[in-house]
Formats: sequence, structure tokens, C-alpha cells
Amino acid sequence: MSEFGAALASFYETYHTAINISVIVVVAGLANWALRRLLMRTVTQVVRGVKRAQDVETTSEIMAAPYVNARAVQRTRTLGTVGRHVISWTVVITALILILAQLGVDLGAVLTSAGIVAAGLAFGAQNIVKDILNGIFMVFEDQLGVGDVVQIDTISGTVEDVGIRVTQVRALDGTLWHIRNGEILTLGNSSQGWGRALIDVTVDADQDLTHVSDVMVQAARALLTSERYARKVTGEPEVLGLESVFGDRATLRLAVRTRPEAQWEVQRGIRAEIRRAFKDEGIVLSDERPNLPGGTA
Repeated sequence: MSEFGAALASFYETYHTAINISVIVVVAGLANWALRRLLMRTVTQVVRGVKRAQDVETTSEIMAAPYVNARAVQRTRTLGTVGRHVISWTVVITALILILAQLGVDLGAVLTSAGIVAAGLAFGAQNIVKDILNGIFMVFEDQLGVGDVVQIDTISGTVEDVGIRVTQVRALDGTLWHIRNGEILTLGNSSQGWGRALIDVTVDADQDLTHVSDVMVQAARALLTSERYARKVTGEPEVLGLESVFGDRATLRLAVRTRPEAQWEVQRGIRAEIRRAFKDEGIVLSDERPNLPGGTA
């Protein structure tokens, strides 16, 4: 046993640098895996806790449910995404420093040189620094989160990932856009606060517009009391008035306040219900008028 121990000690003495480096790499990999798993477990528990408290199964239900701030879920997921990147970079840098120490490199000189290099890189790579800083501010100021429906410049879609340097947005047609955080100067977020469904209806201008307005409101109220739409609406439908008049056509605008991201579905539902109600009341939409001699449809 003593001979085996002596041989083992001799082997370690000969290859201690390689062994120590291997141990550092393995421990760094395990630490990165464990910390990321712990972070995601925490995120999952927070999300499940919110869902359990509201007795729902999906995040979409949370966003539609009354008295719920779905931002808690989205913000937790976004911070979890950013946290994974921070953990990985921290573990890698720590492992590199430990490996350099095993190789006998003077860490003081390395850190001094790294500071000088970092200053040079910061000057020469200002765009990268700008991307990183802007990404950090966007997350902590809650400008956007994973799952948010946003518009960035001409790009509209759902946020799939918020990275330290790049934000990924999935457009409606499936295109995945990679947007540098430093280039995000104007950002519109449809998932914060509330939305508003706007429905424009164009009819013959010679019809009783007061009656048309009443039918529009009644149709909207009938739809919004249904189980499918009731939890997606936070206000009463109202006709804002005469939006425009062009020739023999008049356009009325109806508005109703909704929960975030629900405005488009509510708009589609109200349009269909208004069309049905108009048919029952004999109100003719401008595009449904029969062709008249010498006139246009």
C-alpha cells in the first residue's frame, strides 16, 4: 500500500500541472451546469408559484386572467436568460485565471495587461460595449421580456431571447431576427400595461349614424360577455365618433380597452359580431352596396 501511495505521489508530482488543470476544467463545467440548473429551477418555481396562485396552467391564461401582472413571469424568465449568460462567462473567466496560476503565469502582470487591453478594446470595440450596456439596462428597466410582443424599428414579433449583446425576435412569418442591443433606439412593447382594440366600420353616410353606433356597441357588448372574451377585456366598448367622411361613405370607430396582447383577437371577434348584427338590423356596409347605374360599388 505504501509503495502504491509512493507511486501515486510520484505520478502526481510529475503530472500535477496537467492534473490540476483537468480538475479545474471538470469542476468549472460541473459548477456551470449546477448553477445554471439551480437558476432555471428557481425561475420555474417562481413561474409555477404565480400560476398556482391564479389557478391557471399556461402563461397565456395568466396574461388574460384578471388581477394578474404577467410581467412577473416574463421578467423572471428574462432575468433567467441573462443570468445564464452571466454564470457562463463568470465560470469561464474564473477557470482561466486558475489555469494560468497552475501554469505559473504571474497573475498580477496578467491582470495589469488585461486592464490595458480591456481599455484598448473598449475604445476600439465601442459598439460591443454599447450593446452589452444597453442590453443590461433594457432588462433591469423592464423595457422588454421573453414572450413580449414588440416592435423594434420596422421589425415586429415575439421576443424569444434577450442576450447580453443580441436580442432575438420571432416575426409573425417565422423569421428569427437577431438585433444588436446597441441598435435598439426605439422600442414599442404591446405586452405592458394594457391594449386597445380599434375597429373602423364604413357605412353609407345617409344612414342613421346614431343607430349604427348603438348597434356597434350592443354587438361588442354581446361578444365581450362571452366566456372566451370576458377575461380579455378591461373596459366598456365605446364609439369614439365619426372618424372620417369620404363622398357618400362614413367611417365610425369603436374602441375597447383590453389586456396586453389581446387587442388583435378582440378586434377580429368584434368585427365578425358587428357584421352579423348589421345583417340582422339591415345596415349595409359600404363595400356591400349593390352596383348602381352610373356609380361605383
